[in-house]
Amino acid sequence: MNQSGQQPAADRAGEAEPAARATFGEAFREALKAAGLSLQRLHHHLGERGISVSPVTLSHWQRGRSQPERQQSLRAVAAIEVILDMPQGALQALLTTRRPRGRALAMTSPVAEALSRVLSPGAPLEQALGADAYRFNEDLVTLSVQETLCLDDQGCIARYTVSHVVRAVRDGVRHLTAHHNLDDPDTPSVQVTVNCGRLEALRFRQEVSAAIFDIGFGRTLRRGETAIIEYTLDIGPRWRPSDHHERTLPVPVRHYLLHIFFHPRHLPSAVHGYYRQSSQRPAQDIRPLALDASHSVHIMPAKCHGGIYGIGWKRHAVPAVGPSGAPPG
Repeated sequence: MNQSGQQPAADRAGEAEPAARATFGEAFREALKAAGLSLQRLHHHLGERGISVSPVTLSHWQRGRSQPERQQSLRAVAAIEVILDMPQGALQALLTTRRPRGRALAMTSPVAEALSRVLSPGAPLEQALGADAYRFNEDLVTLSVQETLCLDDQGCIARYTVSHVVRAVRDGVRHLTAHHNLDDPDTPSVQVTVNCGRLEALRFRQEVSAAIFDIGFGRTLRRGETAIIEYTLDIGPRWRPSDHHERTLPVPVRHYLLHIFFHPRHLPSAVHGYYRQSSQRPAQDIRPLALDASHSVHIMPAKCHGGIYGIGWKRHAVPAVGPSGAPPG
């Protein structure tokens, strides 16, 4: 709670003592938690005040990986105290020691910085991972992604098969984290089958309609080494039909292929591919896609810049009747 200037100075001093014993990162983290504010929302509020600090930098501050030093950053700290309803100087007073410099400190990942520009407040990845969303695979650069989706006869996405080729940007990387946002919040379960790699952890978070899982490489990557991960995600019973699928690629990749198979008994009336610069920007480069003989469509951008790539479709009011058979996979 922000205390008014009418509060006795002795009381203010007494309340400030716990913060004085904490580090800047600890005090910042606790204040964020108390305010119930996400890093993206804090980033948004700072932007409204003309202060530009990325969510990744804010994440590093509250984790103690770095602390504000530049004039713009110090302005941000003063504004954060107001936004988080803290006493004036509560955080600034903790910036008493200039942090050491050098390679011993973790550097901000270019992948994480790029991700902060693509995600918007409340994006599914942030809902699923919180502050960790801005550290999502920050030690890996994606070189290639290929994903195949199969829809069932109700128009719901039933299966994803995904292949990643990645390169480590530092020594010691052991796994890739995958995140899938599910279209139907009532989906009761998911199953992951790893075809290349090893499943290490699976977190199915029905409350935010998300599946998050770690797939290990089976070895520790050194900087510059590459690895391949391939997995299949089968979605449990679901009842809400899907009308699009998209993938966030924060940095340019060499190759991206999105291939979608529609069930012959539930064909779309129209399909289009598109690109978005960020989750807050509208679709652009919209182009119609025609179903092939296998009732499938695909996109494979010639130049895959950072951003969001997807395929959307319009559903028939009544499921279309086509030749018998089922989609592959």
